[in-house]
Amino acid sequence: MRAIARRRAIAGFSAAVAAIAALTAVPLAVSASAIAVGDAAANPVSSAHAAPPVRTSALSTSGVHLRVAPTVSTTIDPAAPLTLEVEVENATAESISAGGLRVVRSAEAIDDAAELDAWLAQAPRSTPDANGTTETTEAEPHELEGIEVAAVASDALAPGAVDVVSITVPAETIADLAGAPVLGLGVELLVGDTLVASATDAYASRAAPATESLSVALTYPLTVPASAAGLLTAEDLATWTSPFGLLTRQLDAVAGRQVAVAVDPRIIASIRVLGSAAPGTAVAWLGRLADLPNEIFPLAYADADVAAQAQLGLAGLLTPTGFSDALDPENFTGADGAAEVSPEDAGGATSTPSPTPTPTPTAPVPGELPTTDALLSWPYTRSDIAWPADDTIAAGNLGFLGAAGLTTAILAPGNVAPVEQWSNAASNIDGSTAVVADSRITAPLREASAALTETAWRAAAGLLGAELAIGGAENVGAPLTLLATFDRGAGAQSSRVAATLDELAASPWIELAPLSDAIGAPPFERGLITEPESDQRLANIDRIIRADADVAAFSTVLDDPRVLAAPVRREALAMLDVAWLDDREAWDTAVGEWLLRQRNTLGAVSVVPSSPINVVSTETGVPTTILNGLPYPVTVVVDVDPSNGRLIVEDQATVTVDPESRSTVRVPVAAGIGNGEVTLTVTLTSLDGVPVGSPVMIPVNVQADWEGFGAAILGVVLVVFFGVGVWRNIRRLRRQRAAAAAAAAADADAAAAADAAVDEPVTSDAEVTAPSDDQVAAPSEQQTEQPAEPGDERRDG
Repeated sequence: MRAIARRRAIAGFSAAVAAIAALTAVPLAVSASAIAVGDAAANPVSSAHAAPPVRTSALSTSGVHLRVAPTVSTTIDPAAPLTLEVEVENATAESISAGGLRVVRSAEAIDDAAELDAWLAQAPRSTPDANGTTETTEAEPHELEGIEVAAVASDALAPGAVDVVSITVPAETIADLAGAPVLGLGVELLVGDTLVASATDAYASRAAPATESLSVALTYPLTVPASAAGLLTAEDLATWTSPFGLLTRQLDAVAGRQVAVAVDPRIIASIRVLGSAAPGTAVAWLGRLADLPNEIFPLAYADADVAAQAQLGLAGLLTPTGFSDALDPENFTGADGAAEVSPEDAGGATSTPSPTPTPTPTAPVPGELPTTDALLSWPYTRSDIAWPADDTIAAGNLGFLGAAGLTTAILAPGNVAPVEQWSNAASNIDGSTAVVADSRITAPLREASAALTETAWRAAAGLLGAELAIGGAENVGAPLTLLATFDRGAGAQSSRVAATLDELAASPWIELAPLSDAIGAPPFERGLITEPESDQRLANIDRIIRADADVAAFSTVLDDPRVLAAPVRREALAMLDVAWLDDREAWDTAVGEWLLRQRNTLGAVSVVPSSPINVVSTETGVPTTILNGLPYPVTVVVDVDPSNGRLIVEDQATVTVDPESRSTVRVPVAAGIGNGEVTLTVTLTSLDGVPVGSPVMIPVNVQADWEGFGAAILGVVLVVFFGVGVWRNIRRLRRQRAAAAAAAAADADAAAAADAAVDEPVTSDAEVTAPSDDQVAAPSEQQTEQPAEPGDERRDG
């Protein structure tokens, strides 16, 4: 009765404060708040057994979170006064009026998993994710069934604010539970008679006997935030490996602790490709990783989604094809080369478990560029493990992974049908080997590693301890080795990871074990709950993979295809990073932008469209202009295909186009039969025969007969021209020769007359008679006997 009276007094005080807050415009964000404040004075809060019915608030489904935890511990000593902290978080956009907090404990001892589940099920549990966003179960709060141990006033709370209230509970209030392995605590937030929120937590009792029947193996992903970058930049590496950088904090959290580390090989390769240009902090970080005593195994490059690749039926898992495009020879001269780790000196990558690999840093060979294998090699403890994203494995996927060399898969509990309450993580599933994370300890482990406040961490770590105490008490048979996994985004709160690992290491109810122990334990037969990825995600991944294949084929236009294909493959793997699963909207946007870039790359080499061409000769060349928008020279084969037989393509043309320029080449064609319209389809291929770009249609007008007509006309003109000239020359020569002959005859007659006058006596005119026929003919005969001049034969003809 004393407790009830105290509670009523506190409730009345809370109601008064609530009324004042309401009058000063700090309302509770529910329509019933005013009534609740008014009713509070007349109906004060009472114990769980005598309390009047309370109304629930709409705020409860939109982000009012409560936690109750011991002030300095994650366990409870039932023999000592209990100092608690109650944390109230208003994650809504509205204010919460002042009210009261009611703290209760479990009425009975919690000594098995069913009782623990029943206690926790009274209130929805909110779990902050790796980005600090609290996910709330959409459920109305319920009045908790338990024994009240304290009641205090709560202050008004602004939107987004957090308040912590300290409460001390006398030892006698929990003394009757001294023999219980687990104690349940709960808290309610009331404003007037309105129940705004409620929460339940559980903690192991320090009086619970220690056990040695449970071992727990842990796996931690060492990754970076999701992005489309196939290689991390020097700037990002410098930031993330700085003293308080992301990668440094992750390594600090796990180094030397009993947890297996799954490393994204992209981180290692990104440091190594920089050679001597790598930031000093990144080189030092790589050295620390080499010295890590933990078990280490690789994730897929860029933590690419292996389950999606299996569900798309690929021939094998995608891997990087090269890094030559990112290597600068000046950074590998050996003068100040970045430290490298030689797999040979370090024992090499092997699938045989080796608990303490001891890699030895060595320098690269001066002047020699590292190969792809050298950049990716690391002395992993084992390299036969696949760790897909939670609840993404479908039927047949494990066989695909096994064929790819990943013979052991780490599966989330939701992907596997439940078996006995506590069982080994090692499992046989559809003929494949797997280790299955335990749902009871993985959930609070992840909640603790992502906690944003100290109270939230103690609450989550306390529940983890409670689960382990229950497990140790329930498992009275053969020792079991369980598995718990950290979330992919655990690196954001790495300080919580370290604290949680230390808490587990100090737990008296379990022993931390290496991952190899969990894999090698006697397996349980389990059934797979097929959880294929969404059709939309698979469709996007299929587009990514097809774009990658298209660019790889297109890159054969280059002398070294790897300079273009290799970075695209690395980016494709980065787009498959499972970290994108936490932000589907951002991933969809990134996929669209990446596909657009690849489309632009595939269209960077093309035929420039041409205006119509007239062909008026039987043989000619079709001028074709090739555009190269790439920063590399390309070599393509130009082929022309006519739409009909009016043109005949005689041969292809091969042309090399300089970077970011254009070049024109002529493809030889010949006129076929007839004249008319022809459409030439111009296509490009690489030297390997891979189509490049899109075909371009060029209209052509063939009038090849004009060439014959023109030649005939020209021939006639030439014949007439030269014929007339020859005829005129002949006539002129004949006239010249006739004139010369006449002159010669006249000279001969004159000479003959002179000679006759000298030899014969002078006679009279009467005596002169006409010459005889012989005399007349004599001069002609004399003339005929003279040497013939050239051309006289033609004259006679």
